[in-house]
Amino acid sequence: RSASPRHSRTPEMGGCADSMHFGCSNRIPPASPGKVTSLPGCSGVMSARLPAAAAPAESISLPDPLDASTWTVHCGSFGAQPIFAVTTALARSLGPPPPGFNSVLESVFVQFRMDNLGRHEYVCLGEVEAQARAGGVVTPLTVYLEDEVKALKRRHESSLVILTAALPDQSLGSSAETEIQVFPQDTELCPPRGFSRNYNIVEELTLGPTQRVMLSDENTLQVGVHRNGIKIFNYLSLIVNCHEKESESRGRYNVGTASPKILYRPIHCLMRENRETRIQVMHEIQEEVWRCLQEGSVVVHCLAGVHRAPTVVVCHYLYRHYVLGHKKVDTDINEIYKRLKALRGKAVDALGYRGPIIDTYRDYLVQ
Repeated sequence: RSASPRHSRTPEMGGCADSMHFGCSNRIPPASPGKVTSLPGCSGVMSARLPAAAAPAESISLPDPLDASTWTVHCGSFGAQPIFAVTTALARSLGPPPPGFNSVLESVFVQFRMDNLGRHEYVCLGEVEAQARAGGVVTPLTVYLEDEVKALKRRHESSLVILTAALPDQSLGSSAETEIQVFPQDTELCPPRGFSRNYNIVEELTLGPTQRVMLSDENTLQVGVHRNGIKIFNYLSLIVNCHEKESESRGRYNVGTASPKILYRPIHCLMRENRETRIQVMHEIQEEVWRCLQEGSVVVHCLAGVHRAPTVVVCHYLYRHYVLGHKKVDTDINEIYKRLKALRGKAVDALGYRGPIIDTYRDYLVQ
């Protein structure tokens, strides 16, 4: 493999069994391998939280995500150690390798950036371990694209461990974020955010206690209600998956007693469609969100829930105002994103979706 990200074929639009499928054949290059992009206003060193099984190791700092010689592992009272000095201990703590892997670290990937459409890019701890065994011989780490890691997850039946590296301003629970906006009586159904509760309630679009619009990452929907305590998931009538087609999905949602409809609409693929198709698909999504909201709650997610999923939620603001006549629902796109950032954190960003999808859909509704 080359140390540079390879161009990958983007997946087709996915959907439910009764929905249309749209092609997505054009290739979109990932971010430049020589530069780690971050959002305006975010600064500092990226860090990734390690699983509890890695104790005493708690987190990894990645000053340069592609140069493992700059990485350090933080081990609580034992202090910080260069990662090359602790890969063996880290592998031992995480246990035996899953089937198909020579080392457990080969199954651990760190998501460290996204491309201009919010698709994730990763490096593998197995390659860091190999460099440590080679005496610290440093070469730029291979960048794995989102589709490649998804394929590995499907092939190895969920054996992969995904860590998320973030800047201080983007980390869960940082001072840059506000507390989740829920009414006091709702904390039983909608507990505040936590390590396995990376979700938010969009109260302006909510109809009632069990009829809520939510933004989430994918992992939160797979952890399980009994573990993350998000009882509102028991009332889900619809999950909108914004990052993969139905044939690619592992489909392992764990949402308590709910049996929601799953709508697969990879938003990054929608970018390659013509204007009419972009409008048609987005309008169909909004109609389904509104229909299912009459029956229960709706959650919109991608992998991290900060780019592709917010695109759909922003368009739902527009749908509610222009189609349903809910005049108190805002249509100022800048203001809507400002509110979502305050709710979910600075990582929320329109990226390249603003003009081709959001503005195009708004213009269609206005006309």
